[in-house]
Amino acid sequence: MNFSEEFLLTLFTDLKYYLKSSKKCEEINHIFQSKTKISNFFHDKKEIEHFLERIKKHLATLKQKKKKKKKPKADMGDFQTPIHLTNKICKYLIENGENPTLIIEPTCGKGNFILSALNYFPNLEYIYCVELQKKYEWDFKLNILHYAILNPIHPIIDFYCDNIFHHSLTTNIKKYIHSESKILIIGNPPWITNSELSSLRSQNIPKKSNKIKQFRGIDSITGKSNFDIAEFIINDLVQKLTKEKLKGNTAILCKNTVIRNLVKNNRLKTQKISNIKAVEIDAKKEFNIHAAAALFYSSFGKTAENKGRIQHIDKTAEETSSSEFGWVNNKFVSNICQYSKYAYFDGIFYPAWRQGVKHDLTKIMVLKQINSTSRLYENGLNQTIALEQEKIYPFLKSSDLKKKLITSTRYQVIITQEKVGQSTDYLKKDFPQLYNYLNIHREKFQNRKSKIYINKPAFSIFGIGDYSFKPYKIGISGFYKDLHFSLIPPQNNKPVMLDDTCYFISFDDFDEAFYYWIVLNLPEIKAFLHSITFLDAKRPYTKEILMRIDLSKLIKQIKYKQIEDFYQNTLRNIIDRDISEHDFIRIFKKREKEKIE
Repeated sequence: MNFSEEFLLTLFTDLKYYLKSSKKCEEINHIFQSKTKISNFFHDKKEIEHFLERIKKHLATLKQKKKKKKKPKADMGDFQTPIHLTNKICKYLIENGENPTLIIEPTCGKGNFILSALNYFPNLEYIYCVELQKKYEWDFKLNILHYAILNPIHPIIDFYCDNIFHHSLTTNIKKYIHSESKILIIGNPPWITNSELSSLRSQNIPKKSNKIKQFRGIDSITGKSNFDIAEFIINDLVQKLTKEKLKGNTAILCKNTVIRNLVKNNRLKTQKISNIKAVEIDAKKEFNIHAAAALFYSSFGKTAENKGRIQHIDKTAEETSSSEFGWVNNKFVSNICQYSKYAYFDGIFYPAWRQGVKHDLTKIMVLKQINSTSRLYENGLNQTIALEQEKIYPFLKSSDLKKKLITSTRYQVIITQEKVGQSTDYLKKDFPQLYNYLNIHREKFQNRKSKIYINKPAFSIFGIGDYSFKPYKIGISGFYKDLHFSLIPPQNNKPVMLDDTCYFISFDDFDEAFYYWIVLNLPEIKAFLHSITFLDAKRPYTKEILMRIDLSKLIKQIKYKQIEDFYQNTLRNIIDRDISEHDFIRIFKKREKEKIE
């Protein structure tokens, strides 16, 4: 909120007068509490001096002709919610029957949600706010004071400058709870993960726990146990209130991935979250960030529900296209209605999908060959080096998988191992140029952050095995929404490697790869994957998703003529060759037999 110079000067003068007139802190507190209803506005006279300093800063800002906007503090991952958006959210809530008597704001910042709540919810009796950053405490109190000049404030407001992860919330609010209480948790917690906060050496992180996701071993090490701070805050608050047998609603701004995780984990029935809606907002417009986000609007303390509905903050229910996501017969899907048409082949894929090579040193490991016959390469540091060619392979990134047939690559990649954990000592004797090149950059290899490289041989890579060296591959980008499967034959008599943002299956025989390629590009596969993936996710297509395509079930339900017609009309212009039902049946029967064995 922009404060007028008159307001700030008056407040500054009054406070200075109160201090000079030797009024006790309790007396000054009483004056401000009578105006704002904030309990314990000041805890001591030192806080009054801090408040005066904050007012002086605002006055100095007003005198600046060009005010530079400060970026949100990365350490906290906070984005202060603009008042027009908090107004829009509160308007949406009251139009949907929300009329709380008690509000909890776990990360209230400057207090825009509270200002909007005071305007829109006439039955409020009590407001409970927590905020870690001291600077926001004084901005919050300035905002409430400014509001109180023209608007009487009726509900009592408790403000705590504290870390929500360790705050004793339920103990404090019990005295304000009664049988008619209608509780609403509202706000906009930090849009950042625990790992991101840790990497910034922030102290503003919750105690690490794996109770909800329950990942073990390599899954935890490679990042699956990472979680959003907003997800933790919502789970923690709901759990605490539910434990006290309290019921109410939540209206929390967060990333769409957080809402999906909440619905996904709600299946455990420990959180008792129901009536779930993801009310989408335009995060680019509101916060200038590229992340799909929504208002997590739900009930807690009643029952656990395993699905959610998608709406939009600027559209009525009638205007919003009907879309539900959640659990269907032990399967998590993005569109329940569409999924019902293709659920018959939701199962297990064979052979297993693999993730590409992981090395975490693109500037060292990924090269460009100077020309097709040269042993000279250029790395990402613009260095030209001469290397033996035997351990260098053609290489594709996600951005290269834009066509259904890949016949050339922009890059080459160094492959130091044929299986994970293999000793790399042989490089020094067999490939001295390559070894010397890698050894020059040994420190970079040793400084790789991922725990998977700890106690592994020098220059180790991951995502490598016998499957990597098979000549024919079918690959898919994990990132791109435009779904198709690319056929990748060998190049220069070498199998093509993919990076770890890609997924692939590999074959010794071209015919096998060719027929799999046809079937995987069928429109039924695309529709099925769209019904179980969330296209606003950073990586819509993962191994977990791809492993759900059960081709044996699909092939039992469709006729060969349908597959032949699809090839003739859609793919023949890419690879022109004869296909036969006999070969088709032979290949998939062989794979089905291998799967059973």
